[in-house]
Amino acid sequence: MSTVPTYLLLSRHSVYYFRIVVPDVIRPLFPQREIRRSLQTRCKREALIRGRELLVQVQRLFTEAFQGIKPAVERLRGAWESGGKRVASWALWLRQQQLESLSSSVLPALPERPIELPQAPDAVKPMAVQQEAQSASLTLLQMAEEHLKNQLREGLPIKTLDDKRAVATLCARIIGDLPVDQITRKHAHQFKETALKLPPRMHQLPVQPLEKVIAEAKTTISLTTFNNYVKNLTTFFNYAVREGYCPRNPFDGLRVRQRRKASEERSVFTDDDLKLLFNKAVYAPAKTSKPHQYWLPLLGLYTGARLNELCQLYLDDIVTMNGVPCIHFQETRSDQKLKTESSERLVPIHSKLRELGFLEFVEAQRALGQQRVFSELTCHKKHGYSAAPSKWFTRVREQLGFRDDGVRKDFHSFRHTLADHLKQKGVVESLVGGILGHQSAGITFGRYGKDFRPEVLAPIVELVTLESF
Repeated sequence: MSTVPTYLLLSRHSVYYFRIVVPDVIRPLFPQREIRRSLQTRCKREALIRGRELLVQVQRLFTEAFQGIKPAVERLRGAWESGGKRVASWALWLRQQQLESLSSSVLPALPERPIELPQAPDAVKPMAVQQEAQSASLTLLQMAEEHLKNQLREGLPIKTLDDKRAVATLCARIIGDLPVDQITRKHAHQFKETALKLPPRMHQLPVQPLEKVIAEAKTTISLTTFNNYVKNLTTFFNYAVREGYCPRNPFDGLRVRQRRKASEERSVFTDDDLKLLFNKAVYAPAKTSKPHQYWLPLLGLYTGARLNELCQLYLDDIVTMNGVPCIHFQETRSDQKLKTESSERLVPIHSKLRELGFLEFVEAQRALGQQRVFSELTCHKKHGYSAAPSKWFTRVREQLGFRDDGVRKDFHSFRHTLADHLKQKGVVESLVGGILGHQSAGITFGRYGKDFRPEVLAPIVELVTLESF
C-alpha cells in the first residue's frame, strides 16, 4: 500500500493538491513562499503519479534558484494539463484500451465488479509509475529539517542547529535539493570540489550564481571548516540511513586529512600578547558602565572558561565550597547552556582575581539587586549572552594586531593558553581537565571517579602565573 508523501494534500472537496514550501535561502527569487497546484483528480493513485511528476519539475527549479537563476514557476505543468497526445499514465491508457475492446463486442450481462488490470512489465510502464512503486523519499532539505527537529527536542542550542542547517542548505545549492535516496558518491565529490573553492561564511552572502561567488572569493574556507561541513552532512545521512530513507551514506570518509596537530589549529597567547592586551594605558578600567570588558579577559585567563560560560553567570554561581571561593559553571536556568555534561564544574577563583577585587564586584552587584554577574549583557536568541562581548573582543584583537602573522587568536585562545601553561608545568591531564570541564578518557576516572574537590584544584589554579597586571 503506497504512502501519501508530505507534498500531497487532500482538499475538503476530496481533490488532491501538490504543495511544497520554498526553502528560506531561495525564497527571494520566488513570487510566493510555497508552490501549490491542483492535481485535478480524486484518485489517490493518480495523484501520486502526477505529484511525482510535479516534484521532479520543482526540484529542477530549486536547483536553478540555488545557482542564482530566477526560476520560471509558470512553466510548471503536468502531462494531464498539456493537451497533447501523451497519456498521463500507463494505467489510464490500458483502461481505455480495455473499455474500447469491450464496447466492440457483444457480451452477456455480467455482475458488476471492479476491472482488474493486468500488471504491465517495468519496461512498458512510464518512469513516473516506476518511481511511484518506490517509497517516497524525502529531499535533502526535508530530511535535514526532520533531523534538526529531533535534535531540538534533545536540547541542542539554536545556534548549533542553525549552523547545521546552513551546511545542508549549502549542499543543496551545490548538488540540488535531491531526494536523499538519489544522492550518490558522485554528488558528494561534486560538493567537495565546489565547497573547497568557496569563501567563508557563505550563508551570510546574498544568493547569486556559485560561479560568480567563486570568481570573486578573496579567500577560501579552511580544511577544518570543510571537515566540519562533512561531519554535519555525515550526521544527516547517518540519520537518513537509520530511518530507511537511503541505503548508504555518500559522505562517509570524505574528510580531508590534515597534516598538522589539532593543538595547532588555534594559537595560544604569548607573553608579549598578554602584555599588549593588559596594558593599563589602553585596557578597560575596573569602574565602567561595561564591567564585562574589564573582567571577561581576566576571567578567561585565570579560569580557561568559554566566553559564553562566563557571560551567563548568575551571582549565585559564585560560591564558597569547603572554604574555597569558586565559580560554579552549571546549567540550571533556561538561559544557561553548557557544551557537554562534563562542562559542569567548580573552578577555584585565582588569588589574582581576588586581589583585583572580583569578589567585591560580585557583592556590589548583589547590593544593587542584580541577579546576574554581568547584568548589562542581554541574551541573544542564538548566541546567548556572548553575542556583544564576542564582537567587542574581535575588535580588540584586530586593533592589537593578533592576526598579523596569520595565526588564529581569539577569546578561546585563553583556554588554550591556560591548558598549555599547566601542561608545560607538568600538571597531569586529568587535573587540567577538571578545571576546563573535560571528561577523563579512562574508564576508571570517567565512570567511577567523581569531580575533583575545590581544595584539590585550588593549588593547581594557583600554578597559573600568566602575565596580566
